[in-house]
Amino acid sequence: MSGEGATLPDGTEANAPAVMRGFFSPPELAEVIRDLYMDEKTGTLVLARSGVEKRIVLDRGMILTASSSLPDERLSALLVETNLMRPEEAETLTGLDDARVAEVAASRGLVTPETLQAANRELAQRILTALFRWEEIEYRFNESPVTAGLLQANVVASFEMIIHALRSMVGFEPIREALLRQDRALRLSDQVYLPVDHLMLVPIEGFLLSRVDGQTKVRDVLAQVPPAEEDVAARFLFGLLILGIINFTPAIAPGPLRCRDLVRGEEEKKRREERELTEVRDFYLLAREGSPLAILGIEEGASPDRIKAAYVDRKERFHPSRFMNKVRHDLREELQIIEARLLEAFLAVREQKLGAARAAGSSTERVVSLDLDSLAMRKELTKTEKQSFEEERARSAEQFFAKARDYFKIGDFFNCIRYCEFATAYSDKNAQVFSLLGQSLQRNPDYRWQKRAEAALLRAAELEPFNPAHLVALGHFYKSHGLYAKAKKEFEKALELMPSHAEARSSLKELEKERR
Repeated sequence: MSGEGATLPDGTEANAPAVMRGFFSPPELAEVIRDLYMDEKTGTLVLARSGVEKRIVLDRGMILTASSSLPDERLSALLVETNLMRPEEAETLTGLDDARVAEVAASRGLVTPETLQAANRELAQRILTALFRWEEIEYRFNESPVTAGLLQANVVASFEMIIHALRSMVGFEPIREALLRQDRALRLSDQVYLPVDHLMLVPIEGFLLSRVDGQTKVRDVLAQVPPAEEDVAARFLFGLLILGIINFTPAIAPGPLRCRDLVRGEEEKKRREERELTEVRDFYLLAREGSPLAILGIEEGASPDRIKAAYVDRKERFHPSRFMNKVRHDLREELQIIEARLLEAFLAVREQKLGAARAAGSSTERVVSLDLDSLAMRKELTKTEKQSFEEERARSAEQFFAKARDYFKIGDFFNCIRYCEFATAYSDKNAQVFSLLGQSLQRNPDYRWQKRAEAALLRAAELEPFNPAHLVALGHFYKSHGLYAKAKKEFEKALELMPSHAEARSSLKELEKERR
């Protein structure tokens, strides 16, 4: 439990005396309720917009009851809707607040205490859900003692209501983007704000919570759910983050997550991306249309050292590694052309300088130095854009393959398959990638996955026909499916390539023994 006052969006601390006022957005509503819970505040949170007023009564930060000035968000309307009360009976209760309606309905024997509890829980959920659909909320919090409410104070129920309400919250898209772009893993919070194991979770929510292991990022967690459920899953993870149940590692800021910290960091990234995109595009136009001197940013008659320094400076400035991932990806061709044009400009200016040196009868040593520099640069220039492109794709494929191996080692075959497929999308020439892909696909007994596994293993053997390891892997695959003739053939082919291959020899003997 926090020992400090919860900070509301206007900068006021939740433990401050008297009434607190301000405005906040729907995501911040969850923060406010969380902070009031962490500081065990008791009182009434009044929320208003366009003449509509809603109240959430809190007992030590837990939702005790909720009410609304809207006729269809009152207890009597809900009881009629659920056939627990006839319309004419509800009319006799017109003008009574929800607490009085509950009292009268119970005294008339219209509802049982259990039914009344369920109805009030549903009403509170509806009111809270509707609040998260408001685009801007005016609030005030009155800290004061409360009488017994319509609901029992229950932190699990309170947090469940917030998680449920977030499913329809407006303004979620910027938050979703910020979550996906976070290069941080998710972990369970160090502080236990509520008993997580008591939460009533649907299967997909339980699965998502199980993936919070301190190593997996939001985008990797969401990649494991069907596309149709991705938005629901993202909102659930956001709910866990905002309630302090889980956090990033390393944390964005001390304590539970605050939307402003999450989105502020994302906004800063976007601003940097925009600056870099503009910078590359502007220089790309100069590189395509400008003179060699303009491209290098030097004046006529610059010294050889100045020419070289200008080239090195701009080459380093526009090297892809200095830019953010999105810029490198979206402007890959532009950056390659900039690199080539910078080199061409350098060579053109140096050639001009070299010609002038020869005409003036400069020293042989100087001319030779210029020629050697030009030769080295020309060698670099002969590399075609296609070659550069292929080399870049090969590097990306190797990075994905490295991630796939890491996941295979820890038994995370789903992500291993995913990163192997990323690698093959960039380069389909690495036999080791297909071998690892096949071994991982085998873990799923589904027929379609087994066919994919066979195809991957065959591709590995095709790419490296003289590697007996791929043949042995195929042999084991066929043996596991009872295809003993095929398995025997692969083991024998491996031994033909390498008679001393111990695994192929022992596997063949074991196979022959089983078939006797």
